[in-house]
Amino acid sequence: MMRQRISLLLIVSLLLSLLTGCQQPAAESDPPASAPAGEAACSDIVSGVWSGLGIGMPAGSEYYGFEPAFDSDSSKSPEEMDAYIQGAYGLSEGEWEEACIVRDGGMSAVELAALRFADEDAAQHGYDCLKEYLHAREGDFTGYAPAQAKLAADAALVIEGVYVGLFIVEDSGYARQVFVTMVQTGEAPEPTPSPAPPESIDDINELLEGLLAFCETQGDDVSDLERVDGGDPDRLKSIIEEEYMLADYPWEEAVIARGTKGSAFEIAVLRVAEDQNEVSGFRFCATMTTEYLDVKENETHFPAQAKLLSAALAIHPRDTDFVILMVCKEVEKTAREAMRLLGTNGYESAQRHFSSSRPVADPDPDDPSRTRFVNPGKDDMSIYDTSAIRAAWERGGPAGLSDEDRAVYDAAEAILDEIVQNGMTELEKETAIYRWLVNSVDYDWRHQNIMMETPRTSYQPYGGLVDRTAVCLGYATSFQLLMDLSGVECITVVGAAFNSEEDHAWNMVRLNGQWYCVDVTWDANGREQLGGGYQWRYFNVTSDEMAANHQWDYANTPEATATDHGQP
Repeated sequence: MMRQRISLLLIVSLLLSLLTGCQQPAAESDPPASAPAGEAACSDIVSGVWSGLGIGMPAGSEYYGFEPAFDSDSSKSPEEMDAYIQGAYGLSEGEWEEACIVRDGGMSAVELAALRFADEDAAQHGYDCLKEYLHAREGDFTGYAPAQAKLAADAALVIEGVYVGLFIVEDSGYARQVFVTMVQTGEAPEPTPSPAPPESIDDINELLEGLLAFCETQGDDVSDLERVDGGDPDRLKSIIEEEYMLADYPWEEAVIARGTKGSAFEIAVLRVAEDQNEVSGFRFCATMTTEYLDVKENETHFPAQAKLLSAALAIHPRDTDFVILMVCKEVEKTAREAMRLLGTNGYESAQRHFSSSRPVADPDPDDPSRTRFVNPGKDDMSIYDTSAIRAAWERGGPAGLSDEDRAVYDAAEAILDEIVQNGMTELEKETAIYRWLVNSVDYDWRHQNIMMETPRTSYQPYGGLVDRTAVCLGYATSFQLLMDLSGVECITVVGAAFNSEEDHAWNMVRLNGQWYCVDVTWDANGREQLGGGYQWRYFNVTSDEMAANHQWDYANTPEATATDHGQP
């Protein structure tokens, strides 16, 4: 709905500019209003934050309010900026006097914006509108790109006099500081020099000591820790194999520092066996996340410690053989410090989708442990009718199908011929179909870009099976059709996510008389962002597990209670 509104606003703005052009000689569009003398220009504010953070924006980024020298095609017209501010931020025409916006698109939530208003009351209204926009952006990425959803949730939104700044960036605290300083003084603050990178650490004990020293600077109490290392091999082996549940994983050495007296603080560094690749490192992270952190969080009775565990992270820094578990106050900063100490850029991590500590915002009256389902109604979630395709399949040929249905039929036939063999069990068929969709279909990130329209085919099997690009309903209906043609009982659930604020669709499968939930979309997004090492989190899970971040019509949908993931 928001994308449609922006498109309409843009069309109206362009038509008005054309009508104006009929009445007077053609001229270039007027530039955005500049700041009054003595006041900071919005473009300077955004440039100051951008430069200070050292952000490298992709070539496809969009620029409103100034033209970047390196990519003039990405600079938007004043009419496009007006349409964006009205349609995305929800401000009315004429409410702001000057603006500058730089935003990435697709699967990135990164956005920097500064707006100047006529007075402080107008600025406060602008702040309130942008607060709603930020919340919507978090919802756009929840489940699809968890790191981007967190970026939006942790963004800086700040008001200073008649200026409002919005910064969805990694270091939002620094962005806030630059914004306030520039509004007050007109000059960017001196950047804080980064610590000189050390020689790349390869010693496991040195790495632990470096991380503990950093955690102490972030407010963690590291004065009374239990240290477990190779000096006590039995204790070390017990923690890794029984608590971390890594008995079947090849590791060479490890060192652990844990809090005592009820403290959940913990830093653990493990070295993966030398002959293992990054996939194994990622699997260490996924297992430690689900088998250790989730269990420990469930068992913790102290809210402050549960909060630490809820935010904890296990990472596998790229191009290293280390896996690091971090339960501390500033986990993302600590992860960056680990990369600095190791001299690497980036890491793989397993997302913790099922967080037992998440409060239920609006409990369902019949089941208070679940969020009430209210149809968001933002997208057209009507399911494409595949009855003609299924009937043709039963007849043994696609004769009589429309061109679109024929393309879907042919694609489905080729896919099933490739992945399904005679003698497969229903679980094996389901697994093969799920694997193909997760690995072969990319998410249509136009759906998260509020300046783009998502084609209807992305909501249908045509998107998933022919175009190989889909949104959630396209994934779900593609899975449904392939399961139908394979003779495995399946239904499509049209529900919601993000506390019933975002439309979402997934499936349920019946195996051996038991129902199971699957979400191809979110597992495909996990694969797309985390690579081949990503392990499925939404394959044949229970309704209770799904209810941690999905909402649906509970009373009129089968309940999945089996915990065996479909195994006979």
